[in-house]
Amino acid sequence: MKKIIAISMMFALVAGAVFADTTISGATETRFSLAKQLGADGDDPKMGGSIGAAQIKLAGSNAEGTLGGAFRLKQTGFGKGTNGEALYDQVFVWWKPTPQVKVFLGIDQDGLFDTADFVGWGFHSGDNDYIFNHGWDFWRQIFPGNWDGFGLALSFYPIPGLDLNLVLPTGKVGWRQAPETGVFMSRPITDTDSDSHDGMLPGRLRFSGNYSLDFGKVSFVYLGGGVVSDKGSAWLGNYGAGAIAKDNNGLVGASVLVTAIDGIQLKVGGSIILTDPDSIINVGLGVAYTGDGFGVKARVGVVMQGDGDPFITLNIMPVLAAGEKGQALFDIGITSQGDELGWSVIPAYRLSIPNGAFKIGLQVFNNVGNKDGLGGNVGISGLDYVRWNIPMLLSFNF
Repeated sequence: MKKIIAISMMFALVAGAVFADTTISGATETRFSLAKQLGADGDDPKMGGSIGAAQIKLAGSNAEGTLGGAFRLKQTGFGKGTNGEALYDQVFVWWKPTPQVKVFLGIDQDGLFDTADFVGWGFHSGDNDYIFNHGWDFWRQIFPGNWDGFGLALSFYPIPGLDLNLVLPTGKVGWRQAPETGVFMSRPITDTDSDSHDGMLPGRLRFSGNYSLDFGKVSFVYLGGGVVSDKGSAWLGNYGAGAIAKDNNGLVGASVLVTAIDGIQLKVGGSIILTDPDSIINVGLGVAYTGDGFGVKARVGVVMQGDGDPFITLNIMPVLAAGEKGQALFDIGITSQGDELGWSVIPAYRLSIPNGAFKIGLQVFNNVGNKDGLGGNVGISGLDYVRWNIPMLLSFNF
């Protein structure tokens, strides 16, 4: 043990000598389902648990603030997948040769250039994948931009408030892209097959721009046809399976975030997937109000293609202070398409503990999500009966 401590101290000293700003951090999250009935109506309830997060991260930058990087070991045997190949969660280096230019090379599975703001991952304040259910790809289709694969990104800051980001993503797009087979990839420089957009130019290009103004922020995003094809119909939940043809011409999106109103955030925007003959139109709206001991968030997304029935999903979540460090949350979700209707109701309690948290909830849902009862209220499941789950978790950050 003394040898391990000595080695750790030596490593910290060496790292501190090289980088002016070096941090070592980590997190663990343990999960347990007190009881759940996710199968057919009448099945016996089950009990079980899992590890939600287990990670160690080292990050730093040089004294001038022009060069830095991060390396994070996370979950799944700390770097090995089920087939034994290496996993890369965060491994990147960034460089700012001038204040107006930033070069990023590597992979960051937390995502870069996200434009969903509180409507996406931030809607449930980080509890999206366990206590609450969240349709990841659906909201990133409504508000596109998030990039979490391997590649080279160039960011430019020509004037205050404006950032322009160009990405050359050679790595795999679909989750999980971090195994080495999804990172160590080479692609043709130009499209050799115009239908599959297998080349970098223009099929795999990604571009995003954001301009911060007095009232908030305006964002614009373009994703090449190859990037959209790789995601496939999973972007639509159960709507229009296979609707994204391989010969699509990419995706364009725009959104506006309003923050100038005291206590209120407003997000509106959408995207168009350019397919022939009928493009897929995605629009969304989000509102977040924060008051004294009370708040509420709401979001709605709509997907339309041609003369088909529109797909509509809605979440409303009041948040109420419960004691000095507690919160009571109540999320209601409704999804519909044509004659199909699904719903979910999730009350939950969140208690902040020094360096961690305790959370518990009750999930009740019908005809939404996937067969395992996860995946949010996005997508009609065809399981038209009530399913339920009582999840809890304990987390610790260090």
